[in-house]
Amino acid sequence: MELGFGSGITCWRRLRAWQEAGVWEKLHHAVLEQLGHDGALDWSRACLDSVSVRAKGGAS
Repeated sequence: MELGFGSGITCWRRLRAWQEAGVWEKLHHAVLEQLGHDGALDWSRACLDSVSVRAKGGAS
């Protein structure tokens, strides 16, 4: 199926390259920073999921 903007494998390769380059993490941080600057985030209701936070100092 032709999508008009490259083959599926080309899109997949680009997405993979962007992931490896940290593009999504940088974009996520930029969006959070802008939303925080605009006062659009209520950090008093934020929480962390320990599954996604690395343990410090070799703790498990």
